[in-house]
Amino acid sequence: MVQLSNKSLYKKLVYQNIENALDELNAEDKGRYYICNCPECNEHEAFIYKNNTNYIQCNRENHCGERMLLQYQEKQNTHTTLEKIEKSFPSLSEDQKEALNWSMRVFSFAKNGLQSEAMDNGYRGLSKDNVRQHIIDLQNKDVVQYFFQKTSSLFGKDYSKSSWMCERNIMIPLYGEDKTIDRVLLRSSINPTTEPKEIQLILNPSKETRDFFVDIPKNTKSVVFCESLLDALSFREIDVSCGFVALTGAAKTKQVDTFIRQNKSLFKDKQLCVAMDDDKAGRDAARRLTSTLKTQQLDKNVSIFRYGSACKDPNEFLQANRKQFENRYKGPSKQLEPLKEVEK
Repeated sequence: MVQLSNKSLYKKLVYQNIENALDELNAEDKGRYYICNCPECNEHEAFIYKNNTNYIQCNRENHCGERMLLQYQEKQNTHTTLEKIEKSFPSLSEDQKEALNWSMRVFSFAKNGLQSEAMDNGYRGLSKDNVRQHIIDLQNKDVVQYFFQKTSSLFGKDYSKSSWMCERNIMIPLYGEDKTIDRVLLRSSINPTTEPKEIQLILNPSKETRDFFVDIPKNTKSVVFCESLLDALSFREIDVSCGFVALTGAAKTKQVDTFIRQNKSLFKDKQLCVAMDDDKAGRDAARRLTSTLKTQQLDKNVSIFRYGSACKDPNEFLQANRKQFENRYKGPSKQLEPLKEVEK
């Protein structure tokens, strides 16, 4: 039962839990957000972003546009607690447990609580709502330095003393199946010319960490395989409900191979698009992935995404010619190279 209150600027809707809210509002999973029935006008045009399930807004601004707060009687367990970390990773020292818990709280807050000129003005052709779900901007060297000071026990090294490392303000956390952070990928908007462009650090030294990103919405019709998260988010720019599996390097296909074999149901009856980089390493990775898909009898609806002559990866293609990128992805299947071509 929904209860309404006018004690604040926004009306409040109270549900037992998030699942009951989504069910009552007839929610549809659209990747980064849910499309729901508006509690005010009852049109199926309200949205709830997954990173802020305490807020709903009607998209019919000229007809309704109502904004409401969502509250839940059952406390949402959206963050891994220190108690869970202590139970799950007993081999970590007390300092490491505290550091892992602290880093997860910081990343959760930073996604929406920190201002970011780089993120909010479109990072590498990606819109704010898209990029903010996955990528964090710690803004300046002082904040990055503090982050490294607080997490030095996890890395086994104090990177706060390296000016070169403290330039890497763009952080991409990679979460494992247990929802704790496994790795963090570092880039820089402070000094975009710094090399290498991306550095990976293992944030949880107590286990074998996942080395790929996966986000496959329940009702998605397509899944893309990419060489990086930025490439995968490039497809999300034009298809908000598409699923993706994104590597953290062309050579890192072993864990993905195992994931496909253990989760075949996620890929059945979906259009699968392999979009590795257009270079030797990318073609080798595409060959390994398509071989796995074929072995698992998942190759019925697989195609290979191809680029313009001047582009070698999806994100570069998106930035160079967004319209052509969209047409290539959404157009007839003849615009995708048949699977057999990559197997030669």
